[in-house]
Amino acid sequence: MNRGKFKLTIGIIFALIMTFVLLSCVSIPVSTTASGPRTLILDGKAYTEDDVGGFISWYCVDFVYGGSVLVEVGYFGAEELRGIGFILYDNSSTGNFTFYTRQGLEHRWDWGEDTQYSFVIKNDNTGLYYDFTGVKSGTSIKAREVYKAYKR
Repeated sequence: MNRGKFKLTIGIIFALIMTFVLLSCVSIPVSTTASGPRTLILDGKAYTEDDVGGFISWYCVDFVYGGSVLVEVGYFGAEELRGIGFILYDNSSTGNFTFYTRQGLEHRWDWGEDTQYSFVIKNDNTGLYYDFTGVKSGTSIKAREVYKAYKR
């Protein structure tokens, strides 16, 4: 094999190895079960998609840098659970129940003591996190965090 073909072969092998390494770093949202229906742990109790008529959700990453899933919000498919949603933290299947509403083109989740936290997904898939801790009722605030949301 001549020197040029050897360099080309080494270059191709290096490119394939780097592609494999980069793809292995991609973060994919996980379930608490390896197979079967997805299961979420909400406020300490397990719920499968079969129990609640499925999950409709959005996973959210840093607006500028992307990266791993930071938060996931959603609601349940069963009609009798209308208005109840969930928030999951840190690319896990664990989180809390929320109040869910659709307000015009936007989706909104509220939770915490006296609904002190809110998450809104705008129609352009921008996710906005609000923390109303210590804020007087009726006071307007800016979003504390901004995310890019993707429907699951």
